[in-house]
Amino acid sequence: MPYAFANLQDASSLADYIVDKRLSVLNGKISRYPKRAFTCSDIHECDCYMLHSVLDWDKRELHDAGLQAIFDAGNKEEENVKNRIGYELGLEFVETQSPFEIKNRAGEVIASGKIDGKILWHGKAVPVEIKSMNENSFNMINSLDDFKKKPLYRKYLRQMQLYLYGNGQEAGLFIISNFRTEKIILVTLDYSECEYILARLERLWEMKKKGTFPTPEYKPELCDRCPFSSLCLTDVSNKPADFINNEALEEKLTRREQLLPAVSEYKDLDEEIKATFKQIPHAFVGQSFEITGKEQIRKSVDTKAMPDDVKAPYMKETSCWICKIKQIK
Repeated sequence: MPYAFANLQDASSLADYIVDKRLSVLNGKISRYPKRAFTCSDIHECDCYMLHSVLDWDKRELHDAGLQAIFDAGNKEEENVKNRIGYELGLEFVETQSPFEIKNRAGEVIASGKIDGKILWHGKAVPVEIKSMNENSFNMINSLDDFKKKPLYRKYLRQMQLYLYGNGQEAGLFIISNFRTEKIILVTLDYSECEYILARLERLWEMKKKGTFPTPEYKPELCDRCPFSSLCLTDVSNKPADFINNEALEEKLTRREQLLPAVSEYKDLDEEIKATFKQIPHAFVGQSFEITGKEQIRKSVDTKAMPDDVKAPYMKETSCWICKIKQIK
């Protein structure tokens, strides 16, 4: 059956419909879910976040449609990876989205989660966790040490460690994807890391039962985009706002928002490039760049391993001004 030719108005109205309908569909997927225990895939570095995520789940600031689209793409890519690794290579995925629980000494479930699946290999099931990411992040991650460079990726490590511990597994695999190809990274059970995570979860669980919170400690890399920041920064958010009419200042703030993605890209590229030249003392790249490097020993104190009563005498309070900038859309 022949179709009538579309004119400019038809094409334009179709474009508007697609944009509006897509936005509506994405917004329809955004919601909050009750939480009775901590989530193994969301073991945040901030104690306040951890407690708010369970006690104040209904006050969590909802993410936007752009982030929802990223979540959807990640879920779709998980299935694509399973198809590429499974069907195309002849490997079998089993126990997909298998739930697991972490209990405290009293037998209470303090955390729960799921693993993406297991691959059967020589009659044994190897646990795997699939993570999709952008090209810069994908290029940056080549070992477990690379996962330790950012808060988000450190959460991935905690999730896998808790799964291995909770299921008595010695090792598993991270499969990371850039939506085209994959990297496979071996993860082994780290008892000392698990002990630290479990001790922290048990401490937070007791605070959760009492409904108490620690004193918030502002860290820009964690707090500026935290969905619970309005609950922590009440001394700032509950005061009446000043209205400033300054076009030059508004232009600077607008430009700041435009540059924000470039900051993240710069950091990712900087880490990726420097990792390339690790253990290379001197090199030239083309006729434009000279790179030098050297081994350096750094001394540090592992405060995580210190008992609270040892750290207490050295704790000090300092005053700082917390400034959070959010673009009004």
